[in-house]
Amino acid sequence: METHVRLAGKLLFWSVIAMAVVAIVVLIGAGGYSGLYMTDNPFYKRKDLASIPLDRVLASIYITYCIVMAAPLAIAGRGIELRRPWARTYSLLAAAVNMLNFPIGTAVGAYTVWVLQDEATEFLFDDRGPGR
Repeated sequence: METHVRLAGKLLFWSVIAMAVVAIVVLIGAGGYSGLYMTDNPFYKRKDLASIPLDRVLASIYITYCIVMAAPLAIAGRGIELRRPWARTYSLLAAAVNMLNFPIGTAVGAYTVWVLQDEATEFLFDDRGPGR
């Protein structure tokens, strides 16, 4: 089970780093939020928020979610790898939130929850665990 814990930590850490990088690249490629909302487009006459297409609003919410959640999820992944005592509880919560990030985050989050809920992993995160 120790191998699964190590793999869950690496998957959680590197998947959220990749998620944040992709979100930042998409945001830069769109020209920031104003480019994403098309408020700076000279051919698009309306400038009020009610005229922004729903798909653009949802894309901006998803990009913001990916960027904001990258740091807490990376901390959770690193804590699992280092087997910190606080990491098990924190990572369960972070993995549950990561399941909103469909499809990769759902798979990584479900795997992380499965690994951390197993009774065999409890002693790995204990202060008296192996190597402590």
